[in-house]
Amino acid sequence: MKRITDFMWLTIPDSGSPHFYRQLVEFGRFVERECRPGCRHDLACWPNIFWQKVEAQMLAGLQRFLQADGDGITMLQWYNSGVFIKAAGKTIAFDLVPVPRYYGWPEPTGLTGQIATAIDALLITHAHADHFDSELVKACLMLNKPVYMHPAAAPAELEVIRVADGACYRLDLINIRAHHACHVWRQQRDEVATAAFEADLAGKYRLVFCGDADYTKDLAALAPAPDALFITWRNPGPQYEDGHPEQTSTTLDAVRLAIARFAPQRLILQHYCELDHVYKGFSASYEMAISLIEKIEVPASVHFWGDIVDLSEPLAKASSA
Repeated sequence: MKRITDFMWLTIPDSGSPHFYRQLVEFGRFVERECRPGCRHDLACWPNIFWQKVEAQMLAGLQRFLQADGDGITMLQWYNSGVFIKAAGKTIAFDLVPVPRYYGWPEPTGLTGQIATAIDALLITHAHADHFDSELVKACLMLNKPVYMHPAAAPAELEVIRVADGACYRLDLINIRAHHACHVWRQQRDEVATAAFEADLAGKYRLVFCGDADYTKDLAALAPAPDALFITWRNPGPQYEDGHPEQTSTTLDAVRLAIARFAPQRLILQHYCELDHVYKGFSASYEMAISLIEKIEVPASVHFWGDIVDLSEPLAKASSA
């Protein structure tokens, strides 16, 4: 197979392809090689045909998601950790960023307003720019759509719902519970105001969305055995990081600890190839995600931006390569 040497060889990962995992890896390597400072598709440059091609895929996925009907539990994977969940006649969203705004890219006309109109509630785990978008929050509030955030993360000028630790909130048939948490790679909760969320979808499905919460500690109040557990990329701290002076375990150990503690029916891996992290030198880490999927004991998946997933359908355990 040809090495990707120019943009014309970039393949947007296709979840329906038998080569999806290989495509993810190649996509991540393309970003590492072609999109960092000074490279051919430097993310700080506009127009940026790399992002425009990716964005077209995401927008197509959004339109399919908005047009889809049914009684199941449907997820749209958006950029980074952002997800839409359609269930029980409502659409809730977690950590949505309509477009990465780090580089001054314009958003497609009306996109933020379209998203705010489409969702019934927005839940934000913390105020880092890859999880929180103030323009979307303002658009939701203008439409009287509730926005849930940790009290210490919520900007003072925005009238969001400041969630108490362990408190429950109701959105028609959907029950939401907030849990204050410790951000990954931090020692104390107060270093980065972070919340994880449980959502019970009309008693038919329960998910736990961690965002960047450390899933190995400080979440003892979470009810066990969710249908889906969403966790962040790489690992929760230096003790799990390969090559770090403080390393005592591995990422696989960290994920297995979460599985043993929470006993999820399925695991959904998030945050891979977050563009600003890669731009600043991190790897896209898709290889790590695929390795985890092959080795852990419960069904697990990683999705690309714009993918639509039927969470009602059982997920088979991946076979080891």
